[in-house]
Amino acid sequence: MARHEVLDSYLRQIIVRSFLDERRRGWWRRERVGTPDADSPMPASPHEDRLVMLQALAAVPPRQRAVLVLRYWEDLPIDEVAALLDCSPGTVKSQSARGLDTLRGLLSPVHSPSEKGQR
Repeated sequence: MARHEVLDSYLRQIIVRSFLDERRRGWWRRERVGTPDADSPMPASPHEDRLVMLQALAAVPPRQRAVLVLRYWEDLPIDEVAALLDCSPGTVKSQSARGLDTLRGLLSPVHSPSEKGQR
């Protein structure tokens, strides 16, 4: 009988801790139960994404493209990119911001330039 009482308190403690752990978890980490929406588009294959990205990168001006490839594709820090391109870190930051803006415009032609500040 004493063994069952210990087991009950042990199980109660596990349930309470599991509940508290679930409550602490952010809403973005919770799993969604159910079927996916039928209206949601099917994701493109990684190969198609890569081709689209390469085509968009080809349309970006050369200096911005070099900064984007070194910063985000090669994952180099700003100082290393600046040393490789023989420019200041501020130039790398501004070129990456402009390059990302150009890429966004190329990859999502739905948004017009007048909507840039409205999100």
